[in-house]
Amino acid sequence: MSKKPFSARAKEFGGIMKKMLHHILFHNGPAKLIALLISVVLWAGLISQDSSLTRDRTWQNVNISVNGAETLRRNGFIVVSDLDEMLSNVSVTAAVPQKQYETADTSVYNLRVDLSRINGTGIQELKIQSTASNTYGKVTNTVPSVLNVDVEEYIVRQRIPVSVSVTGDYQNGWYKDWYIPSPSVDPALVSINGPRSLAQTISRAKVFLDPETLDWSEETIWTTGEIVLFDRSGEAVESPLLGITTESLAIDTVLIEVSPLPTKSFQISEQVDFQGEVREGYKIASVKYSPETIRVAAKREALEQLDGLPLDPTTVNLQNLEEGTSVFNIKVQKPSEDAILSNDTVIVTVEVEKAEE
Repeated sequence: MSKKPFSARAKEFGGIMKKMLHHILFHNGPAKLIALLISVVLWAGLISQDSSLTRDRTWQNVNISVNGAETLRRNGFIVVSDLDEMLSNVSVTAAVPQKQYETADTSVYNLRVDLSRINGTGIQELKIQSTASNTYGKVTNTVPSVLNVDVEEYIVRQRIPVSVSVTGDYQNGWYKDWYIPSPSVDPALVSINGPRSLAQTISRAKVFLDPETLDWSEETIWTTGEIVLFDRSGEAVESPLLGITTESLAIDTVLIEVSPLPTKSFQISEQVDFQGEVREGYKIASVKYSPETIRVAAKREALEQLDGLPLDPTTVNLQNLEEGTSVFNIKVQKPSEDAILSNDTVIVTVEVEKAEE
């Protein structure tokens, strides 16, 4: 194999091609034309084998990896700029050897930004870095080449309470034919982490429970709810920069425990008895009950034995009532220790008027 330098070999081939072209032009021989084509091929092959000859190749919308986010947070900082948006339209130019021009790909250059180099808050400068390849050359230019990112202090706020909000046709625990005692959550306290400007506004976390999604039974029901963060004014706060953890584990849901009880309804008008008569010459114009219905929640076996409401007093005395309004308060007793009443007091209003002569 020839040990001549490339410049000498190029000069030698140039001379050969010049002589062949002269013969072809003046002697017009087909065989010499073929020889010229062979020389061109050999010349191209020689060029392609020379690693010192490169061509610029440019790629658009290149994927740039982001490294060092965990290290940055451990150092007490976090980038609040939208890096995905800033890196969504990056072009890269590399000097690629002729031989590898068609097969070169941006992945070989390890294009990246390193967040661990940041050591302060405010606007910080990040360079897009790359690694040269022995086979595929090196990056000569990126657009943009530098990113100006906004950096804030990274903080962790602990013991943020988590509560459950039941949605739908639900009022103070009563839902259709069921009563739902206050659901419990696990964990009941979480930690919030993120940029100070966001994390310090969070006052509580909530999960929402839709009763329509539950498989109702008298047994304990377990389900999950997605955590929603709220600020002090009651507005929901959503940001990919905020994290939720418990015991250093990242979470986005909590476990909800529900222990529903079946219910039974009683019409108060069917439960209240009256005794005595209004004064002669008068009559009862109307009787009103507030509330008109009492619901009792208890274990099913207790409800099955409950035929009526235990009231105190058990009767309303109408004896000698005259024209006007009379109000009677009746206490509703629990039929069992663990029973729950929708109301524990019933107000009976009796209107008396003169009878027609």
